[in-house]
Formats: sequence, C-alpha cells, structure tokens
Amino acid sequence: MALRPTVVLIHGLFGFHKLLWREYFQGVRPLYETMGLRVIAPSLPWAGSIEQRADALAQQLETEPGPLHLIAHSMGGLDARHWLTRLGGANRTLSLTTLATPHRGSVAANHVCRSLSPFRVFAGVRDLTTDRIADFNHHTPDHSDVVYRSYSAARPVDEHPWIVRRYGRRIQTAEGDNDSQVSVRSATWGKHLATLPCDHFELISSNFWFNPFRQRTSFDPIPVYRDIGNWILQFPMHHESGH
Repeated sequence: MALRPTVVLIHGLFGFHKLLWREYFQGVRPLYETMGLRVIAPSLPWAGSIEQRADALAQQLETEPGPLHLIAHSMGGLDARHWLTRLGGANRTLSLTTLATPHRGSVAANHVCRSLSPFRVFAGVRDLTTDRIADFNHHTPDHSDVVYRSYSAARPVDEHPWIVRRYGRRIQTAEGDNDSQVSVRSATWGKHLATLPCDHFELISSNFWFNPFRQRTSFDPIPVYRDIGNWILQFPMHHESGH
C-alpha cells in the first residue's frame, strides 16, 4: 500500500498528459507534490471512446496498489466511472472528483453529431451525446465503495470564448447555465460541491478569451485543486463501504 495518498489526474477529450513543456492540469502536479501527495497523470487516447480510454487507464494503473483518489476533467470523469464500475478499479479507489464532466451527455455533442462538423468522426465525440450517455449511465451504476463528488462550471454565454460560444447558446437553450461545453445539470454527480464561475477550459488554466475589446473577470482554478487536495489528505485511508 502506498505510504502517501495517490492522486490520479485524468484528462478530458482531445487532452494529453504533457504537450512539450505544458501539462494538461497546469500547476496541479507541483501543488500536490508540495502538499505531500503522490501524483500519477495517465495518457489516454486523445479522441478515443469511453471504453478505449478506460481500457488505457486500466493498463496504466494496473500495478498501482492504491488507495487511489481520482480527479478528472470533462470526459475523463466518464472514463474513470467506466474503469471503476466495469473494470474493477473500485477495488483500489477511494474517491472520484469530477470537474465539468458531462455525466448526462452534452447538447454540444448532439449538435456536432447531427451536423457536418468534422469533429463527428471522433469516437469520443459520438460517445458524449445525451442518448449515448443515458445508455452508459444505465450500464454504469456508481460503486458503493467509492465517494463520488463533482464540480460544475458556468459563465454567462457572452463570456464564453467566441470560438465555442455557439455551443454555449445551444446548451443554454436546452439545459440552462453552462461552461460552453457542459451544463451545470449534466456536470452534477454524487455530492455536488460548487458551480465555479468559469468556462470549461479555465478549469485546467487554459484561457481562450481572445477579445481585446472586452474584459472578463479571470478565474484561477488552483485554489479549487488545493481544496480537493486538502480533502484527500483528511480522507481516512481505510474507508468503509456504503458512504
């Protein structure tokens, strides 16, 4: 058994473990290492299906004894849920904390898959439609031995980056407040901790707000990750089931 709590950072669709010098979860690894946490950041098929990505997660965590605490952004939360419920990951995992994961699918994915968008060719995008995720949820119940926690995110649509604002508008019409990719309703799973005032990409310290004519309040996600890390440090190493 690991002497320190082990955190697994799980990236989202079109994500990466590390691109040149930049990690997907910018600044989170050094933060957690300073806090005394051990950190693993698997590399999953960047546009693969949930099943493909979960299989890759299983392979990379195969030799990790646990106990593990999973922190996942966006689609990474669905990959984690598949691994926990269907591939035995719950045997070594104490918690899953998701940030803007489309637990009930994404209206944006619905739109892409019904349009001529080139993104519809990717298995990962097709897996995120509301119909596909409804089926996924039916076959992937939460595991009773794992604590599930979630953060959602939302900004007014006129504060979404212009390159994704059209998705935010569609989600707003269908499901209400959202972060340009995922609605608050879809991101809420298990114990919902907060709706953060940011867009989908600010959760991993990426800023696509390229508007020289208008300012918006900036958002720093690092305090959120610090809160998650502190919660993990206080978590009993031997957790009773039936949380």
